[in-house]
Amino acid sequence: MARKVFGSTLKAAMNQGASAGKVETEGPPARVSPTVARAQASVIEEDKHATRLLDPNLIRMSAVQDRLDPSEGLEELVDSIREHGQKVAVLVRKLANGNYEIVYGRRRLLACRALGQKVRATVMEMSDEEALIAQGVENNARQDPSFIERAIFVAGIIAELGKTEEARKNAQTVAYRALQIDESLVSRMNRIATAIPMDLIRAIGPAHGSGRRVWEKLSKLCEANPGLGQTLADRLPKQSTSPERLEAAIAAMTPRAAPAPRVERTDRVKISRKGNRLTLEADLALMPQLEEAVRGLIEEFLDRGQVREPEQPKDGVVS
Repeated sequence: MARKVFGSTLKAAMNQGASAGKVETEGPPARVSPTVARAQASVIEEDKHATRLLDPNLIRMSAVQDRLDPSEGLEELVDSIREHGQKVAVLVRKLANGNYEIVYGRRRLLACRALGQKVRATVMEMSDEEALIAQGVENNARQDPSFIERAIFVAGIIAELGKTEEARKNAQTVAYRALQIDESLVSRMNRIATAIPMDLIRAIGPAHGSGRRVWEKLSKLCEANPGLGQTLADRLPKQSTSPERLEAAIAAMTPRAAPAPRVERTDRVKISRKGNRLTLEADLALMPQLEEAVRGLIEEFLDRGQVREPEQPKDGVVS
């Protein structure tokens, strides 16, 4: 009986479009004894799902990253494997040169490397597209990737598989099947991840809890001023949390509004005094408010007893 390697979500994603990958061959098939055919099929199937102990140094990392820092919190996993052993196998695919590539389980692979022990791995034959779909589906199920980590994964798939205009659409299809997201979101995530310099993203960190709108705001600021985005990474406060560094980056890149030109009050209102005559000269636009304010001020002073009627002369004029 074949081992159960994938969950139902991953199996569904892997099976989408499977019929498109079938290749018809010309000519009649070679005649093979039913017994031999069953034996060959059994061996091939067993080899595809074989669990083996492999040298972790023969397993290379996936070309597309799905996590900013896979070593984060690795000490706990190392301690767990040291004490209890590796309970869950990683998934690898065999490469043409005889080595292997990790599909998922990078942290378990890193933990086994740190311990200097072989890693238990399920070996499967997979195409590039199948491996990336499996990587995306499994990692979304096992961990809680942040928005920017998922966006980086999308951008990595498109960069890896979409090197030509013709291949780009297929790469986008692989991306939305891997993450089980809407196709329209794939383009937006790719644009966000490619607009922000990778050094700046690493300096900020995954910023769990910060969604698309916040990262999209930063990406637009980086598009408008790419030079500032490149130099900002080393200036973010390292003692702050990742979401706080994201907000700090946005604040640092947001253009400050130019201060309003200061208008000297004497330019619009002039006061002159000659003897007991006080003269106010003001812009026409200010005259109604100025007249009302002066009358109100005089009435207030009179009510408080702070202004007394002059005995003489009594011809003070305010004009």
